[in-house]
Amino acid sequence: MVLTGHQGLVYPRVPGHEIAGVVCESRNRAFNIGDRVQIYPGINCGYCAACLRGDTRRCASLKTLGFSEDGGFSEYLPVTDTSVLSGGVNLIPQNITDEEAALTEPLASCINAQEKTRVKRGDTVLIIGGGPLGLLNSFIARKMGAEKVLISERNEKRLALVKEHGRADRVIDAGLERLPKIVSDETGGQGTDVVILASNHSNISNVLPLLTAGGRLSLFSSLSRESAATWFDVNHLHYRELEVSGAFGSTAAQNAAALKMIGEGLPVGALVTKRVGLEEIMDGIRYTSDCEGLKAVIHHRQ
Repeated sequence: MVLTGHQGLVYPRVPGHEIAGVVCESRNRAFNIGDRVQIYPGINCGYCAACLRGDTRRCASLKTLGFSEDGGFSEYLPVTDTSVLSGGVNLIPQNITDEEAALTEPLASCINAQEKTRVKRGDTVLIIGGGPLGLLNSFIARKMGAEKVLISERNEKRLALVKEHGRADRVIDAGLERLPKIVSDETGGQGTDVVILASNHSNISNVLPLLTAGGRLSLFSSLSRESAATWFDVNHLHYRELEVSGAFGSTAAQNAAALKMIGEGLPVGALVTKRVGLEEIMDGIRYTSDCEGLKAVIHHRQ
């Protein structure tokens, strides 16, 4: 997003929406100096129609740290009372490291996607894209009870990482293997129950035939301009009763659920493969952009 821009990014801006830190000043009795906290980046008003029905992601005046407000790529981050009152500040349990806590936000976005697609016990789930969010989605799919998880990835650098860290029954090399045949083989010709698009270079017209009748597609990742403009046959949706849902961000409740899952042992820390200082941010961004590893974490100088 720093290098390519984003629909919700307002310049000038200090980025950073995956945040964990230490309280250095507090005017709220619930938090003391020295407390370790994880920050949910969404700031909702609490009184608009969307907020009153619990749909805080569609708040009429939603603000987001790292996008419309300055975020975590800084030494100090002021947190408003609105964030505190809406459940946006969470104490980090002792059994969770700061690095693990920083991955709460992306994990919460995976929970949001899979709640919307109703991943359930016995499902076969295909995740297209083996980056950090693809792997986190594999963790959540298992947590939701999926019987079989397939991950498709074409980047050679990432394939080994997917095999090491993903919760997949099969990792598919999309550059060498025919995805439709493998899905057919793995599902007895029925197709997969759920497809999660975790890559921005996916073609929807190629994905819909992979689903079983009544299957669900999650547009988890935003698509490139070329992919987003692709035509597809809507009769696939009509005759086979397929469901397509967008998934963007998460709620404060989903964020809290993600932090709880990490505390229960979800191995998100294994996805941190590089650590940089505040003055080395661009090194970390290039590292992940070039697919050299998975997640780069910024450690601020104490």
